[in-house]
Amino acid sequence: MKRLLKTGKWADLPMRPGFGSFMHPTEEKLTLIKQLGVDDIILNMYRNNLIDTNFDSLPLPGDHQWEYKDLVMLRNKVGNAGIRLLALENMPFSFYDKIMMGQTGREEQLKHVQETVYNMGGAGIPVLGYGWTPTGVWRSSTTYKIRGGAQSMSINLEDFKTAPLSHGRVFSEDEMWDYYHYFLEGVLPVAEEAGVTLALHPNDPPVPSLAGVPQLFRSFKAYRKAMDMIKSENHGLQYCLGNFSAMGEDINSVTEYFAKKDKLVYVHFQTVSNSLTEGNTALNEIFVDMPGYYDPVSVLKKLKEVGFSGMIMPGHVPKMIGDASWEERGRSFTIGYIKGIMAALNSEG
Repeated sequence: MKRLLKTGKWADLPMRPGFGSFMHPTEEKLTLIKQLGVDDIILNMYRNNLIDTNFDSLPLPGDHQWEYKDLVMLRNKVGNAGIRLLALENMPFSFYDKIMMGQTGREEQLKHVQETVYNMGGAGIPVLGYGWTPTGVWRSSTTYKIRGGAQSMSINLEDFKTAPLSHGRVFSEDEMWDYYHYFLEGVLPVAEEAGVTLALHPNDPPVPSLAGVPQLFRSFKAYRKAMDMIKSENHGLQYCLGNFSAMGEDINSVTEYFAKKDKLVYVHFQTVSNSLTEGNTALNEIFVDMPGYYDPVSVLKKLKEVGFSGMIMPGHVPKMIGDASWEERGRSFTIGYIKGIMAALNSEG
């Protein structure tokens, strides 16, 4: 089946801003998003304390998989607000934790993931964003002070050195790659049949290992391996600029390489103070207009040059005074910054 991203209402859309990093599409959020002139969202189904998620419930029920009828209702709730639901990001770990770690029961989990992907395609939701992070996302702090006392997330790798083993032993790179191959081999054919595009998020932070578990997706090289492991038009990147910055990669080179292969599915637009390379062991996230690892104007210009036509959303943003759990003010500032740069680039022709 042709990729849903290339058909119907998704066909021929331009590069555009969007929102994500929240779980429940409440009327208040959808109204704010529409008032800011944004028409696309991503809903994040990962329970953690780093983004706006409701720990008591998910907008999609199910301990093992998502059902077609529930996906249709969620899509229509968003659609009734005049907004497109581009992607669901991050299945609950309980859907595929045994697959990630090669544990007993992974065969049953794989069947449920396959059914989830098939149901998403039937419900007209074109993208499943996923992470391969059995140890989760790690931060040293969410209250690191930057400009004007705004609070941002920070990482100090020294804080993680004495972490206990998360899964009882030390795992090797080879076995983790084998587990990942098992996942792709089982899920990508179903994604192709359903028209769903899978989008892989980098490990966060992108370091060799955490708590005894190799963090596979920590470099440009690893991403090339992941995309080449099983060739499929239905597999690409959650292009998180914050993580690729932390890797120390040249953003414009990465953008051009994967754009030529049509692997850039959507973009997390965020930046950090510096990379975790060249002896750096600490970084913090910053406002997009502050001096950081990359120049936002240059990055958006490159995305336009390579013909990227996907959604660009604020990733993690600093928390400003008066912000609630979703950092509404910080996100509104970032989306305005993105829209301003896009307008300037479009005026250049």
